[in-house]
Amino acid sequence: MAVRSASRTYPTLRSFLEDWHGTLRLGAVALPPGSLDGEPAATLKLDLVVPLVGRVGPIEVQLLQAMPGGGAVFRVPEWPAGVLDAVKRVEDEVQELKAWLLQSGQLTLPRGDVDGELRALRARVQDLESRPARVGAAPGAAGPAAAPAAVEGGVVERGLPVPDVSGLAPALAGTMGDRSLRDAMMELALERVTGLLTIEHPDGSVRWGYWHKGGPVAWRTEPIVEDEVLGILLFRANQITRDNLEASLDLMERNGVRQGEALIEIGVITFAQLVLLLQKQCEFVFQRVVREREGKWTFHVLSELPERFVAPALRVPSLLFRSLRQHVKDMAAEELATTLRPWLDKYVYIAEGAPRVLDEMKTNSEEQGFFKIVGSTSYRLRELFAVSNLSRSATAGMIWTLADLHLIEFRDEEAGSRGVERLARVLDDRRRAVTKGTLFEALDLHWICTSAEVEMAWRRLSKEYGPDSHARWGAENAKSIAQLYEKLEAAYNRLRVDARRREYRAEILEKMKIEQSAEMLAKKGEMAVMKESAREALECYVKACELMPNVAEYQAGLQQARNMRGGG
Repeated sequence: MAVRSASRTYPTLRSFLEDWHGTLRLGAVALPPGSLDGEPAATLKLDLVVPLVGRVGPIEVQLLQAMPGGGAVFRVPEWPAGVLDAVKRVEDEVQELKAWLLQSGQLTLPRGDVDGELRALRARVQDLESRPARVGAAPGAAGPAAAPAAVEGGVVERGLPVPDVSGLAPALAGTMGDRSLRDAMMELALERVTGLLTIEHPDGSVRWGYWHKGGPVAWRTEPIVEDEVLGILLFRANQITRDNLEASLDLMERNGVRQGEALIEIGVITFAQLVLLLQKQCEFVFQRVVREREGKWTFHVLSELPERFVAPALRVPSLLFRSLRQHVKDMAAEELATTLRPWLDKYVYIAEGAPRVLDEMKTNSEEQGFFKIVGSTSYRLRELFAVSNLSRSATAGMIWTLADLHLIEFRDEEAGSRGVERLARVLDDRRRAVTKGTLFEALDLHWICTSAEVEMAWRRLSKEYGPDSHARWGAENAKSIAQLYEKLEAAYNRLRVDARRREYRAEILEKMKIEQSAEMLAKKGEMAVMKESAREALECYVKACELMPNVAEYQAGLQQARNMRGGG
């Protein structure tokens, strides 16, 4: 009988955070052998048991691959809010403990001639990784179940086999240093393409990227770049010792295995950790690739890759999105305004195929709210600034980022039928939020919101649903819009006053949850003060005081944060 529920227990906070920052946050979870009492169902309910937090779930997951010995790898379509809250709580507690240990002198940062130790090992790594492995050697770090490769003289290449694409015309090609590769990566992600990326550098070196359903799963470089080898990466990050690295090299040389399997065999890492590390290694090389400026590249579409890979494919759009979001924050306001000016009177649309990519990008609630506004109703860009749930500068940065990634497009005219359909859909969604949700949800607010955020939300919603908007909604919806506006106004009137807002919050939430959230925000604010991050400290203490206005400690922290910002 198929197993339809399971749990994953983490013995330490470190094991949970390693798993989260490796595979979990990317939507994949590995259950070790013994976790299941039978064959896993195609979908099942999973609980995570985390120290400090306890049991979190159930989480709906989808089976990707059943592993020998009873383990399995699953895909997580979407993490529930409870899991994200648990991660935040754990990370906040870890940071607080780290700060205390550093401050008290019980923890010191590692020192020593790490580069010198690396130089002593690189020559051996270069030689060993370049040698052929023995026939039948387990694939280890490249993933299980390697496809048979051509055998000459009783040996097979240790590294990933490179598919022969000499008879195939490349589907895409370009030059490193311009935006052609970035555009191609977005296209591959949108269309979920499998294939081989080849990068030829002027010095004669070649790099291959193995793409599976839209994202890279592994890399190979000739000649080998030692700093990208799994063992060297772990050593530099203080995850393994020099003795561990040398022992793995000995085992690789003796048994002809890859380094991932060698590290598992000597007991340094587990299979689940290997999945995490391969993902990190793949992302490390990916970040190097997007920064390369010399050479040319081609991409060949393949029906399948020469190996099955354990690590999930990197979510390229998510990585590029975060990178560009950070970049746009450093752009001059005039430069950004000049870029957007030609689109001000054009209608903004989510590009075809982009909704799935946006759903997979694990964006925050504010970003998701913005996508919903753009995807549900037709707005010119200049109108979008007025109804956006983000500030004007943040809206401009978001538009620039999405346009650069080809996730939105601009049109001269609104499609009539599509506009009507979207208006009906957004009206239904809004009715549902007002009638079934809390007053906070009716105004698109988190329950930890301030009066300023209430006012900002009301300005946007009153423009969208107020009397001046009725013509846009059409005569057939006039009555419904008027009724909806009355309910939104009632919600606003209840939440805009501090005392009434806090009274309502106490009616719908347990006192303990409010107190714990305030305490967590205050601790985060304290950490921000220690880091001299005035803006973050102010945001945290404002929210803590919103939840518990009569706690003197929180008020003192708020005043300290204001003083850091230069306020009274």
